[in-house]
Amino acid sequence: MKNFEELSSLWITQPQAEQVPVDILLKQVKKGTSALNRKLLWSILIMAATFILMIVLFLFFLFNSWLTYAGIFIIMSTILIYAILMFRDYKLLASHDPTTEVNVYLEKLKLYQTSRTRMYGKMYYVYTILLSVGLGMFLVEVLKPASLFFEITAYTFFLGWILFVTFYWRERIIKTEQEKISEIINRLERLKGQFRD
Repeated sequence: MKNFEELSSLWITQPQAEQVPVDILLKQVKKGTSALNRKLLWSILIMAATFILMIVLFLFFLFNSWLTYAGIFIIMSTILIYAILMFRDYKLLASHDPTTEVNVYLEKLKLYQTSRTRMYGKMYYVYTILLSVGLGMFLVEVLKPASLFFEITAYTFFLGWILFVTFYWRERIIKTEQEKISEIINRLERLKGQFRD
């Protein structure tokens, strides 16, 4: 019985979660989601510009090898698919106002988090492989007139960049984005909990 009394006194003396004013929580959530939306929008715009550049290369430059055209087509297709996925994520985040529909937005944000985790997981490797194959096919003809030293340097830089982006930068991007999303979800959960209390 003494143990029960000790446990109940410990339970009572536990610090209660500090209530944060709703307007401050909503401002923090809105600021976080705006930053995510801005980042996605910039990424989509960069992808669109790159896609347009690839169309110009495909239509207005004459290449001798079909490999070059196939490489450009693979790059265009990969960029288009990835941009569509990013636009879907952008629409998902921008479609609801976190200040008015907390529950709905929280569910959308959780869906976005799982979608991005999946995309940065397996899909990112597919994206990198396709982009590498396409760019490699494109570089075969473009680097043909260059010296052997320049070709080796270019391919080494290309391979190093792909490895850096795939195994280092990707991890940092995932970690940073997941932390931001988790922070927003935690704030929304806290806000939802305050409304319940």
